[in-house]
Amino acid sequence: MPFLMPVAFVSDFGPMPAFEDDDYTKALEILGRELPRPNGILAMSGHWDTGNGPLEATASLSPETIYDYYGFPREFYDKKYPCLGDPQLAQEAVHLLLGANIKAQVNQSRGLDHGVWVSLSRIYPKADIPVVQLSVPAGQNPEKIIQMGKTLSDLRKKNILILSCGALIHNLRRVHFEGKNDPPDSWATEFDQWLEPKIDAGDVKGLKKYKELAPHAALAAPTPEHFDPLFFALGAGLGGKIKRRFRSIRYGNGLLLIFTMDS
Repeated sequence: MPFLMPVAFVSDFGPMPAFEDDDYTKALEILGRELPRPNGILAMSGHWDTGNGPLEATASLSPETIYDYYGFPREFYDKKYPCLGDPQLAQEAVHLLLGANIKAQVNQSRGLDHGVWVSLSRIYPKADIPVVQLSVPAGQNPEKIIQMGKTLSDLRKKNILILSCGALIHNLRRVHFEGKNDPPDSWATEFDQWLEPKIDAGDVKGLKKYKELAPHAALAAPTPEHFDPLFFALGAGLGGKIKRRFRSIRYGNGLLLIFTMDS
């Protein structure tokens, strides 16, 4: 069997991990040291939704650092992630998607949103690996997003890291922004206790029904775009072995998770 680059899932929790030093940021740094060095990165986050139009892949040679957040100190808007893009990888991803009857096109101008560059600033701080970002489809069901991941999994044979940046609990109205180490909210703990064994076991069938079966799902994931990257990772991982690398709840209900998949 040919070598397949692992798939990685990391949590998107705003810009803070780019500026903080704690056990989560250390886990991201360890991830970058332990993964085989990729030739390129194809990343997805919940912050780029192309609606009902085609999926898009960034094809800029020098993708800008997008600060799609507000209310933070000045230094949060000065940091750059000056990686290169990879127009050829973007075209190849679009070609694979079109071959699977999934509408897709390149985007020559868009940069990398914080859902991607913040985590990468700790995983690969030298910004010396080309990055392409793929948009997340609006309103798609989990099965279609899993299929997207499977379609693009061939890129792993070319030493491309597929990186999913999601937020499995994402309700900004409930976050304890001033209480990083506050005890977890009971509803977040119950949701996580349902989620944890299913992710560890790669229980795709159960996870696809999280909206109906998971306790407090409407509170934990009132909109699906931040949860959807999980299904992209599971699809791209082709049912491989899941290795959990970090899990914790911060700020009352912010679930921080890192896992990789090897096939």
